[in-house]
Amino acid sequence: MSAAPKCPACDASAVAEVGRAGVCDLWRCSCGFVFADRATWRDPYSNRDYYDPANQPAEEYPLRITTTERDRIASVRRFVQSGRLLDFGGGIGKTALAGHAAGFSAIVLEDSHKAVSDGKAHHPEIEWLEGKTIPDSIEDSSLDVITLFHVLEHLPDPRAALSQLHRKLRPGGLLVVEVPNWGSHMRWLHGLRWQFVLDHHLNHFTAASLTSLVEKAGFSRCAVEFRRTFAINEAQMWKEPLKKLLCFLGFGDILRCAFRKSAA
Repeated sequence: MSAAPKCPACDASAVAEVGRAGVCDLWRCSCGFVFADRATWRDPYSNRDYYDPANQPAEEYPLRITTTERDRIASVRRFVQSGRLLDFGGGIGKTALAGHAAGFSAIVLEDSHKAVSDGKAHHPEIEWLEGKTIPDSIEDSSLDVITLFHVLEHLPDPRAALSQLHRKLRPGGLLVVEVPNWGSHMRWLHGLRWQFVLDHHLNHFTAASLTSLVEKAGFSRCAVEFRRTFAINEAQMWKEPLKKLLCFLGFGDILRCAFRKSAA
């Protein structure tokens, strides 16, 4: 057995080796965080654009906002009705577009050159930033909302990212994080064959381990929600009540949490 790596969430040594999945050697810390050993992991997208048609299906522009994106913004609007919203790792921009349609001044931060280039060409109504970190052009304490939908599981240094997000949010600002739910009964049933154990997912969260990590960065949790699947099935909406019931029973594969930055 290899030496236990340090936990990216708390710096303690991992207490158990979970196993190997693809390019990931997964470990569990006593704090509950499950993570890929950074010493052995290699980013499968380090030399290619995630949104290149060779990697992802081509999108048709102008983009159409779906029920999934409206649902995401509905979670934001439970706490904040308007203001400046940054979608961190916002991909092709559908969530930001839903935010713009709901009255927010929306910004996408995305490291895919293709996604940002296409977004600027087709959707100038939102602001586009290319990169992995928030640029200095976004002043500290200037954002009302930051969203990370399926981003935190990809970041090699989640604590550093959360520290920057904390600086950029205004006092009382809202942070919404959605990640795969390691605590789902489906994950227990499927083990490392679970659909969200992927070679580009470095971090795996339960509601408790996500809350612990984000609260250490200076936030307070104000809501926890679960979704059965990544997206809402618009073609078969009758399935959604059944999926809500499965979430209630512990089969929600998707975890969504809202946090507030202290107003002090």
